[in-house]
Amino acid sequence: EILRGSDIQCIELMRMSREAYVRLCMHFRHKLWLHDSRYVSVEEKMAMFLTIIGHNERYVVIKRRFQYYSQTIHKYFHEVLAAMMTFARNDSAFNTHKSLRRIFKGAVGALDGILAIIPASHQTVYRGRGKSKCYQNVLGTCDFNMIFTFVYVGWEGVAHDSRVLTEVLAEPSNNFPFSPPGKYYLRNSMYTNTQFMAPYRNIRYWLGDFRRRRAMTKEEKFNHAHVKLRNVIERAYGVLKERFLIFDKMTHYPFNVQMNVIIACFAVNNFIRKEMINDELF
Repeated sequence: EILRGSDIQCIELMRMSREAYVRLCMHFRHKLWLHDSRYVSVEEKMAMFLTIIGHNERYVVIKRRFQYYSQTIHKYFHEVLAAMMTFARNDSAFNTHKSLRRIFKGAVGALDGILAIIPASHQTVYRGRGKSKCYQNVLGTCDFNMIFTFVYVGWEGVAHDSRVLTEVLAEPSNNFPFSPPGKYYLRNSMYTNTQFMAPYRNIRYWLGDFRRRRAMTKEEKFNHAHVKLRNVIERAYGVLKERFLIFDKMTHYPFNVQMNVIIACFAVNNFIRKEMINDELF
């Protein structure tokens, strides 16, 4: 039924086009990461998983939609999630040219963080400032083709990106994608590390700041060019959060599962972008 459905049905159900869904299933089949079970195909397993993370649906909703027992849905959700972790570990990225890069010739991408809602069982440790919601900080880098090249999940609360980044850089096992000499990432606040190019402090920076009055000084012109190029990470995160509503209201999974779900979202998003599939969100 899913494979015979229209593109609109696939987008509504799984937050991606029919082409993207078919090619993703074929990729997992080809790599032998997923197999047909006696009664459940790879396509159904993937559809259940994508519907859950795309809409943050509980098993009871998926049970009505796909007509399987909750235990079956639970089993195949975690089977696909495990395959997604292999998928994420095998992910690779590439860069494409952007016109603004002539100004920042050493730039290889941009860095920023977002917040994800965490399970209630961790609410004491992960309590955010001034709100009743609980968060974990997700730090990522992306290239100028909106492909994420590094993701770090699991930092509690709404810690400043620099604090999270310090921890990431201090631990070699995190595999941060350090750039070659003379190359760097763009970020939106000052950080004392040659891997990152920050804008001038206390000078107009955000795109909205330049809508009424154009950049005048050399520092403002630098900041304007910087934010226009660094905005790629904001756009990439925007697509990611629009596709996967689970970022905004995570179901109460165990914490290790919740972190893996976030990584799976990044991996699927990368696949759609890298395969150059026509996608309404991108």
